[in-house]
Amino acid sequence: MKKNVFFAFVAASVLFGFSGCDHETDEFDGPDLVDRFGAFEVLTPFAASADSVDFPADGALTFTGEFNKSVNWVIRITGNESGAVQIIEGFSEKINAQNAAWTGGTTQLPLFKAETATVTVSVPEELGYGDTLSVEVLAPKAYSGSLLTDFEAAPGANIVFGNFEFELTNESGRINDGTAAQGDFYYNFRGTDGVVTNFFVGLINILPGIAGQTYVPLPTTNPENVYFNCFIKHDLSPHTIAVIQFAFDTNNNGVYNDGTDQTFQVAGDFPLFHDGWRHFHHPMSETGMTSAQLEKIVAVRVLLISDNNSQPSPPLEVGFGIDFITFTQGGPLVL
Repeated sequence: MKKNVFFAFVAASVLFGFSGCDHETDEFDGPDLVDRFGAFEVLTPFAASADSVDFPADGALTFTGEFNKSVNWVIRITGNESGAVQIIEGFSEKINAQNAAWTGGTTQLPLFKAETATVTVSVPEELGYGDTLSVEVLAPKAYSGSLLTDFEAAPGANIVFGNFEFELTNESGRINDGTAAQGDFYYNFRGTDGVVTNFFVGLINILPGIAGQTYVPLPTTNPENVYFNCFIKHDLSPHTIAVIQFAFDTNNNGVYNDGTDQTFQVAGDFPLFHDGWRHFHHPMSETGMTSAQLEKIVAVRVLLISDNNSQPSPPLEVGFGIDFITFTQGGPLVL
């Protein structure tokens, strides 16, 4: 009988001892009961460190707020014009500069522009709580890397347009329809391949003159350390393939000569299945180009291809948009 009492005492100590009070320190070892069962209260209202921000000059915008207990909170920042979205999440009693700083980036493309952004905070388990404020983005984040083109400026002769068998529609070209991934303009491809033996629908050759250079500007010519980046827009329509190629100045004359200059391809073809804008990025080592060849890229070729092996008869229209072609060093573009 005494043994049973002893073991019951030990079991009770194990069960309750570790979540009780430490009599030497008068502190609770376990979770605060308020955090588990207490009513939710806002101690300090949600606020921003400023009502406007110039990201290149200011670096970051921070948010503050305080609750009476630790909760899961979500801050959602939405560009009123661009539709860009940045989400910041945390679990804490306090929202502060350490856990809620926005440096102008985006969680979901497109990128933010100079615009008004709506900022909301919510606590998912407290459905009655929410707060909203507005912030004016005076200047968007300046992204690192060597930009070839974001299509904002009219390219003139620096984009050579190719339309195989005139299969691209009038929707193709540099357009401003309010849906660009960055800025106001992007390049759009749309068409139908009606020639069974030819999968190509159309292309553009982007020449380095668009960036004011003889050769495509790169932050480094180490193939393992330089990354190609672009944003590609798709609408879930089937059978669309994007192809990105790089032309090396084989004859060393400083201009692109189709059929003469050697072309390399990054990551094979890009069959497209996503909806909206997506960030594509690959190290240039995937092309097989050497450092010497990277120094003399004389054109970037963007092609629209129809996957005729899976197309019905007659074939369906295919297409995609492309924006913000840039090269970064050490890793992909950080959004």
